[in-house]
Amino acid sequence: MSGGKDEVSDKALLKILKSKSPNTIAIFSRGEYFTVYGDDATFVATNIFKSDVCVKTFTLCTGDSQQMKFISVNRGQYEKVVRETIVLLRCSVELFGSEQGEWKVLKRGSPGNTVEFEQEVGVADQAPVLAVYLHPGEENNRVTLCAWDAGNVRIVTSEFNDTPSYSQTEQCIFGLCPTEYLFLNENSAGTKAKKIAQMFTKMEVHLKQQLKPKSTWQEVLECVNHDHREEAEKQSDTVKECLQMLHSNVSEEYGNTEKYTICDYGAHGIMQIDSCAVEALELFQLNYNYLEKSNNLTLFNVLNKCKTLPGEKLLRDWISRPLCQIEHINERLDVVEALFEQQTIRQKLRESILARMPDCSQLARRLMRKSTLQDLNRFYQAATLLETVEMQLIQLSENEKFAASIDRLLKKDLTAILKKVERFQVLCDEFFDFDYERETKEIRVRVDFVPEIQEIREKLDDVEKIAEKLRKKYSAKLDCDNLKLDKNAQYGYYFRVTLKDEKNIRKKDVHILETTKGSGVKFTVGELGDINEEFLEYHLKYTKAEEEVVSMLCKKAEDFIPLIPSIAQLIATLDVFVSLSTFAATSSGVYSRPELLPLGSKRLHLKQCRHPVIEANSEKPFIPNDVVLENNRLIILTGANMGGKSTYLRSAALSILLAQIGSFVPCDSATISVVDGIFTRVGASDKQSQGISTFMAEMLDCSAILQRATANSFVVIDELGRGTSTFDGFGIASAIAQDILNRIECLSIFATHFHEMGELAEKPGAVALQMGVQIENNQIHMLYKVLDGVAQCSFGLQVAKMVGIDGSVIETASRLLEKLERKTQIDEEKKKELLGAADLRLAILNLVK
Repeated sequence: MSGGKDEVSDKALLKILKSKSPNTIAIFSRGEYFTVYGDDATFVATNIFKSDVCVKTFTLCTGDSQQMKFISVNRGQYEKVVRETIVLLRCSVELFGSEQGEWKVLKRGSPGNTVEFEQEVGVADQAPVLAVYLHPGEENNRVTLCAWDAGNVRIVTSEFNDTPSYSQTEQCIFGLCPTEYLFLNENSAGTKAKKIAQMFTKMEVHLKQQLKPKSTWQEVLECVNHDHREEAEKQSDTVKECLQMLHSNVSEEYGNTEKYTICDYGAHGIMQIDSCAVEALELFQLNYNYLEKSNNLTLFNVLNKCKTLPGEKLLRDWISRPLCQIEHINERLDVVEALFEQQTIRQKLRESILARMPDCSQLARRLMRKSTLQDLNRFYQAATLLETVEMQLIQLSENEKFAASIDRLLKKDLTAILKKVERFQVLCDEFFDFDYERETKEIRVRVDFVPEIQEIREKLDDVEKIAEKLRKKYSAKLDCDNLKLDKNAQYGYYFRVTLKDEKNIRKKDVHILETTKGSGVKFTVGELGDINEEFLEYHLKYTKAEEEVVSMLCKKAEDFIPLIPSIAQLIATLDVFVSLSTFAATSSGVYSRPELLPLGSKRLHLKQCRHPVIEANSEKPFIPNDVVLENNRLIILTGANMGGKSTYLRSAALSILLAQIGSFVPCDSATISVVDGIFTRVGASDKQSQGISTFMAEMLDCSAILQRATANSFVVIDELGRGTSTFDGFGIASAIAQDILNRIECLSIFATHFHEMGELAEKPGAVALQMGVQIENNQIHMLYKVLDGVAQCSFGLQVAKMVGIDGSVIETASRLLEKLERKTQIDEEKKKELLGAADLRLAILNLVK
C-alpha cells in the first residue's frame, strides 16, 4: 500500500499536496520505489506514461474515508518522470523523503534549475530565470528586467521605457529564452501585469511561485566577479531589488565564489521584432527548448550549422535581435566573408576544433561546485584548442580587408584570454600524466611529480603485472581467448567474458560476481582474491593521495573560473560566424554579401531574391524575383491564391533580417537600407483561448504597426480584411495602406485579394505588381514570377479544382459567382469613399486602449 498507513502520516501527506505550487510535481521516496499522489498522479500518467492504467486509489486514514489517487514507479521510471517533467513539460519537481516519521524535502528542481537533479536529468543546459518589475503610473510603461543566467555565468540587466503593448519586453523574453520568471509587483501592476503574463504564457515560461524573502545586497555582491562589482553598485534600486529576489530564489546552489559577470541587455542599436513577426516569418519557435531540437521549418533550423550549444543559443539571440548600426553589421559581414572565402580554415574550425570543444557553460557550473580531474582536463583541452583557433585566425587575417574586423570581434579577446590562462596550462603540464592518457584514454596525476604517489603507483603496477599473468593463465585454462581483465574499487581485479563465451566457465572453479546484458559475465578466481586485498589497500592510499593533489589543482583553477564566461562567449561567437559562412557556402542557391546603406536611405534592391527556408527544404528549383523599393515605397501586390504573394513578401523581409544579423542573403546581389524594425500582419487566425476573433487579431496587429512603425521601418501585410465583410475589409485595408504610404512613409509590401486597391498605385510612392499566371485549356498554371500591373481575379475556383474539390461543388460555386458578380459590385462612388476613409486609422488605434 502506498499511503493510508496511519492518520498522522496521511495528514502530513495532504498538507504537502495542498501547500505545494500547482506547477510542481511532488514525488515521495519510499526506499525501493517512489509514489506520486492526487492530481500529480493523473498528470504524470497522462503526460508521461500516456495511460491511466497505472493510476490506483487508496483510502486515507483521516476518518472521512477520503479516496486518493496514486501511482507507484520504480527507480528507472522515477528518473523518466523527473527528466520529462522538468525538461519536456517544463514543470518543477520536489522529492520528499521520510526522516523520523516526517516528510522532508530532499531535492528541488525546475526548468531553470536542474542542479539537484543532475543525476536524473543529466548535465542540462541551464536556462535563465527572469525578474520583472513594472514601474507604477498610468502613462508610464517603464520596465526593469533582470536575468540570472547560470548557464552563461552572467547577470543580465535592462531598464527601458516600453510601448503600451510592451513589445520590447517581449523581444527580451524570446531573446533570453527563460523557463521561469518572478513578478516583483504583479498585484499592484493591474492590467499591465496581465499583458506581461500573457506574453510569458504564450512562450511557455512559467511563473515561479512561493518565493523566499529577498537576499541582502551584500549576498548578491558576493556572487559577482570582482571586476564587475563597481558596475553592480551603479545599478538602480529596482535592478538591485530584482537581483536580490533572484539570488534568494535561484542562486543558492552555486555558492559565493565571485564568478558572475554583469551585462546590459539594452535595446539601443537593435532592430524591433515582435512575436507576430517571429511567427509570421517563421524565425524560430517562441517556446524554444534547447534540450529537444525542433523539426519545424524555421529560419533558425536552416541557418543552424553550429557545433556547440552556446553557439546555437547565440545564433538564436542574433536572429531575435538584429543590429541597426551599419558599422557593427559590416564587421560581422567581414568575418563571414573571410570564412566564406577560406574553405580550408572554415572546415578546420568547424570539424577539428568546434566539434571537439568542451561545453564551457557546463564546465563552469561543475568547477563552481565540485570539480574532478576530468573537469580540469576539459578546461585544459579548451585552452589548448583556443591556441589552435588563434593560429587559424592569424591565417584568416592575412587578408587585410578583413583583418580589423576579425581582430575586434574575435582575435583581440582570444589573445587576452590565452595570456591569462597560460598559468593554468603550465600547472596542468606539470601535474597531468598525458602519456598515460594517450595509452589508456584516462587522465591521472603524474606519479613522478609526487614521491608518495609514485611509490604507491609502482606497487600498484606490480600487482597489475601479476593480475595480467593470471589472465593469460586462465585464458588458456578456460580455453577463452576473449577473457578480459578489469578492475574497480568494489571487486578489485576480476575477469570478464561475453554472454556468448559464458559456457566456457560453467562448472569451473570460479565465482560469478555479476551478469548483465551489456558487460557480460564478471567473475573471479581464488588467485585473484589473494592479490585483491593488497590491490584495494594500495588503491585506497593512491586515491586519497591523488585527491589531495586534485584538490590543490581545483583550488588553483578557481582563479580561472571568471575566464570561462568569456571563453564560452568567444567560442559561441566563432561558432555562429562559421555556421553562417558554412550555410552560405553550402546552400544550393547563390548567397551574396549585401551592400548596406545607412538608416533612412529608404532603398531596397534585391536581385533574384529567394526564400531561404523554402529553398532549403524543397526538391524543386526556387523561382526567384527582384524586389525593388525606392522612389516607390509601397508595393500593392495582387494575384491568384497560391500564386506566391506570401513567399515574395516573406523573402524580402527575411533578406533584410539576414543582412542585419551579419549574414549573406539569398540574392544574386542586394542593396539594403538598414531598417529599425520589421512589422508584419500575415495570415488570418483567431485566438479562441484569449477570446480574440480573426478580425480582432488582424486589427490588433495592424494597430501595433500603425503605432510603432517609423519612416525607417519595413512593413509587410498579407491578406488584410478577410475576417469581416467585403466592404469593411476593403475599406480598412485601403485606409491602412494609405496611412503607411502617406503618414509613416516607410518601405512596405501589401499583398491583397482586393484588386481594386491597385488604384492606390496611381498615387506617388506606390506601385502595383502581380503574381503571374498562365491559362491554357481552361487550366491555370502558377508562374511564381512578379509582373507589372494588377491581377484581374484570384482564380479561387481554379485553385479549388487543383486541390481536388468535387466537380459538382465547383460547378455550383461557378453559377453562384456569376450571379453575384452581376448583382453586387463595388460602384465607383463607394470605392472612392472607402479609399478616402482616413479616419479608420484612429478607430483601429483605439482598439488597444
